[in-house]
Amino acid sequence: MSVTDERVQTLYQLAKKHPEDDTLQEAVTIIKSLRLSQGQYKQWNDKYRSNQKDLKEQIVTISQTNESLQLELAAINQEMEKLTHEKTRILAERDRIKSELRSIEREAELAAIQVQETNSLYGKFTIVWQFLQSVFFSDHPRDFGRIDNALPEFSDQPQMRTDQASIGRDLLDQ
Repeated sequence: MSVTDERVQTLYQLAKKHPEDDTLQEAVTIIKSLRLSQGQYKQWNDKYRSNQKDLKEQIVTISQTNESLQLELAAINQEMEKLTHEKTRILAERDRIKSELRSIEREAELAAIQVQETNSLYGKFTIVWQFLQSVFFSDHPRDFGRIDNALPEFSDQPQMRTDQASIGRDLLDQ
């Protein structure tokens, strides 16, 4: 017990012994009021500190959430930008293909008119052939494709031999 607490206890005992002393009774009432206020202040202070601690923890949590949301938003924005560029490219490609199809349609209509106006069978086939070349071989008129002469592998199947001894054996077996 501290010196102050001992003095307060002594004052309380004196107030009990002398209930007629108003000054002493008033001093005890003031001390009790101050102690009650001190307890309330201490309780409020503890609550305030606890709330401060909770708020700081919430700030940290919200900051972390905010950072992760910012990163997610940046990724979404980047993806949206990528998709926008892709859409622009696809639309340009679509317009180019539409234009090519209109051009092919005009060429087909022109070829049909020329075929109807031509009387010779050779002339009609020539017009059709020129149309087919312009439509299907316009990219590389000299490129006829690549012929693959490689034989497929049949290592899991028996092979027929072509040397003289094998042929002779096969004939004798029959």
